[in-house]
Amino acid sequence: MFALLDRGAALRPAALQGLHGTVVFRYAEGYVPTRVRFGPRAIVVEDGDSRGPDLAISGRLPDIVHLTAAPHLRGVPSPHSLRGLIAIARVARGRVKVEGDRRLARSVLRLLAI
Repeated sequence: MFALLDRGAALRPAALQGLHGTVVFRYAEGYVPTRVRFGPRAIVVEDGDSRGPDLAISGRLPDIVHLTAAPHLRGVPSPHSLRGLIAIARVARGRVKVEGDRRLARSVLRLLAI
């Protein structure tokens, strides 16, 4: 997760503008959750869950990675590509759950986009 965030911040620094809040990635395989805190001057990536995060993204690790690897249109998987449709289907079927601030979710997915 750190590598995706680092790469996204380097390639798209404008995506960090106004991005603040706590995001938790929870993995169905039993891996330790990843907590990401976006502050005004720093992004902190650490192991561990958070009580009441602004955004929680949960599912199997490959499904979460596929969500970030799919082509995006304004922060959501693009329905104009097969990979985007597959990512949308995974969310619709509940394989990936996105709970919390939708605006933050779009910003984070835009930042993580490969």
